[in-house]
Amino acid sequence: MKKYLFKKSFWQSMLSVVVIGIFTLLAAGSVLMLDYFAGVNENEKITIDRGDGVIVEEYWEGDYDCYSTEGKRDDYNRWHGPIVISVNTEQRWGDFTEKVNMVNGIKHGKSVTTYYRTEEEKITCYNMGVVVDCEKKAAYISAENPSAFQVLNNKHPWLLVMLNALGYEDAYVEAYMDTLVTVLGTYEFESIDFDSCYDDAISVLEETPYDSIIGANSLLSFMNGLELIKNSELRMAVIDHYRSDGNSTYNIVKTTYPGYLISLSYGDVDDQDFEEFSQDLDSCMASYGILDLEDPFFVDSVDVRMFRAILSIMDTEESTSADMLKSAARVYVNNDIQSIWHEVNSILKPSLLNSTPAEVSEVALYFILMQFIQGDIIKKSVREAYLVNKGVISVPTVTTVFAGGNSATSVTLGGYVIEDGGADVTSRGITWATYHNPTTDDNAEGSGTGTGEFTVTLTGLTEGDTYYARTYASNSAGTAYGNCISFTAQSTIGINENEIIGQDLSVYPNPASASTTFSFQVESSESMALTIVDLKGQVVYHHDLGTLPHGKHQIELDLSGIPGGIYNCQLTNNGTIKGTRKLVIAR
Repeated sequence: MKKYLFKKSFWQSMLSVVVIGIFTLLAAGSVLMLDYFAGVNENEKITIDRGDGVIVEEYWEGDYDCYSTEGKRDDYNRWHGPIVISVNTEQRWGDFTEKVNMVNGIKHGKSVTTYYRTEEEKITCYNMGVVVDCEKKAAYISAENPSAFQVLNNKHPWLLVMLNALGYEDAYVEAYMDTLVTVLGTYEFESIDFDSCYDDAISVLEETPYDSIIGANSLLSFMNGLELIKNSELRMAVIDHYRSDGNSTYNIVKTTYPGYLISLSYGDVDDQDFEEFSQDLDSCMASYGILDLEDPFFVDSVDVRMFRAILSIMDTEESTSADMLKSAARVYVNNDIQSIWHEVNSILKPSLLNSTPAEVSEVALYFILMQFIQGDIIKKSVREAYLVNKGVISVPTVTTVFAGGNSATSVTLGGYVIEDGGADVTSRGITWATYHNPTTDDNAEGSGTGTGEFTVTLTGLTEGDTYYARTYASNSAGTAYGNCISFTAQSTIGINENEIIGQDLSVYPNPASASTTFSFQVESSESMALTIVDLKGQVVYHHDLGTLPHGKHQIELDLSGIPGGIYNCQLTNNGTIKGTRKLVIAR
């Protein structure tokens, strides 16, 4: 019993430390800076309102090193649309600027990274966060026995760019990861024990010169983890609660995020337990006063209030110690979902019969941390290489996009099985429902087998209703799901695509969220214009391109000011339509 009480006390303390750290960072982050450098202290996060919905988020390390992201955010504070990511350091050997389109916090489309020192450009293309070949729009072919560094370089190049900016060249990162794999190779363990052995290997390397890159990766993992927790269904439900007219968090979870309740049930938290916790959560947050929905930092304020309320429900002593924050980041960056889930079950399950709101809050925090600790991309790369080289089959990699054809009763969605996980994909398709993250237990429309792109048309929809959908694919290891998208069934007028005359007009990405690129060939010097027309025939965008010389041209267009929907894009020469393409803007 004493051992159990000690373990539970330790787990509760660590939960509190991590949440207090996140809460402290969020609280410090929501400030409006009139002067870029006013009051910047070591290890500080600053959020700046540029106006017109443009936000700048900065992480400062000391007085000179700054990691910055600039652009617009969606309703849940996830980056959305054309985004500029930059790193400026005192040494400046790896400083860069990356311009990329993002959809709900996920990179989608072409990314262009420019290095300050050499003016070199690196182009990477993403399909909903997964790196694909820019020309073929297909996944890169993985090596038969990939190294951990190859996985990192091919699938997560953005992290390598960040490490470069911190002074770690590719060769050094590769040497570190090879050494990490070598240390792992001295242990004999099954796949299920990977996480604990990985932690032991990290502990060994912390006593070597590699301790600096371990610390740098912990910082980047922490920053990435903060972005990942924005996908917490409880967090999104709380934000929806503030924006709704008197709808409680419990009711929103039950109707829009029912999968969250199913997840809680694995921790023996039943519906009634969660309802009591939600009532306390709403009441506690309401006691902090009214929030202005038009405030650019509205969601930041909700985040701060939510964590503060959860801590209050847990009746945990608050602390703002910087050392606690750093320790929390290191501890949870070096742990994994499965290992923590096993620990939570062994600690909390005996006490969660007829759970109190305080006990439910512990489980709710665990699910937030599940997403936070996925921020360690080096660990993710090492694990993938280890599993592939051991011949362990994993679930497929899939993504979801709009394909158009939205009407009052139907919609066409696109799925993409990018990787098979090492085994044949025996089924694939689209799942859909009127709530978030549907599964194959809900509505499922199959579309063959194997990898590659496919489309599915969903019918029998109700006009005006909002639906959620995502791709699924199954192999012998299980079923994987892609990103979840939402859409509203609505009447539309069909668009005919005219034959291209002289100009090879293409649009990518399409569907697009907030930016897209028009590419076309001009056979001779001509005066050209680009016009975008909605389904009612109204011009929503027109741009005279002037007289263009012979050759290929590209125009990158910011779509943030155009509502979501289906549009007709026309390339014209003195009023004569030279080419037409359909464009779907998906919000």
